Amino acid sequence: MRCRMNDSPEVVVITGASAGVGRATARKFARYGARIALLARGLDGLEGAKRDVENLGGKAFVVPVDVADANQVEAAAAHIESELGDIDIWINNAMASVFSPIKEMMPDEFRRVTEVTYLGYVYGTLAALKRMLPRNCGVIVQVGSALAYRGIPLQAAYCAAKHAVQGFCD
Repeated sequence: MRCRMNDSPEVVVITGASAGVGRATARKFARYGARIALLARGLDGLEGAKRDVENLGGKAFVVPVDVADANQVEAAAAHIESELGDIDIWINNAMASVFSPIKEMMPDEFRRVTEVTYLGYVYGTLAALKRMLPRNCGVIVQVGSALAYRGIPLQAAYCAAKHAVQGFCD
């Protein structure tokens, strides 16, 4: 569903935009000339993603943010709308993982994976809904994983967090 009544480019927010699926998603939207807010913690990766987007014809807006912090996510959303306009599409993609046997993992490692991979999606969704519901328009995309449905060795925290995302969406 297209929210814009004119031909202006859509505003797309992508968390975890500095690498992997997030960066590839940014490149895809750039080909359509979108205005893309790139969210992640690593400034070097964000600047690289910004170059990718601009080289492909999109407009990039870099927002360093830790999605595990609800206040940072909310502040980022407000800043994005003040710079780019109403958010049309919000893509929750940020993730963290620790490759380790569970018996060797520390509680703070479980906490971090859960805060980024699960709560980051919750905070992003809440920030997007706050803006989209009053307009009755917008799309929220949750990037999932097969590991939401089947755990594998060495990724207990990530599998649990992705399972939580699936439950949240359901």
